[in-house]
Amino acid sequence: MTMNTINDNPGLLLLREKIRHGKEPDNPALLPLWLSLEEEHQQHLSTMYLLAQHFENQFYLLLETVVDELVPCHWRRTCLDFIYKPLSSLQRISHDQQSKNHVAKLLRELAVSSRYVERSLIQ
Repeated sequence: MTMNTINDNPGLLLLREKIRHGKEPDNPALLPLWLSLEEEHQQHLSTMYLLAQHFENQFYLLLETVVDELVPCHWRRTCLDFIYKPLSSLQRISHDQQSKNHVAKLLRELAVSSRYVERSLIQ
């Protein structure tokens, strides 16, 4: 999975990198900043499919961070606290059964993945 596109600005790419690898784990303000920059970026997406893909990419960036046991525990929990944002955005734009089923699949994936790393998130 890659979120890099030709339209991405370097600041957004840097924030994604910092978030994914927990490079500033004591700076939880990175997440709201990242989401606001992502919101600006999504205004340039021309189709509902691209918008859904954008939210799904955000979800997977956060999920990959949550399950990465090499990332500091408190940062992973912070990412878990924010993972609902792209999921709720996906639910908001899901208007047909196929897209609703896809969101349900992502929710199940989150539940299973969280359960798998549950003990490492408690430390």
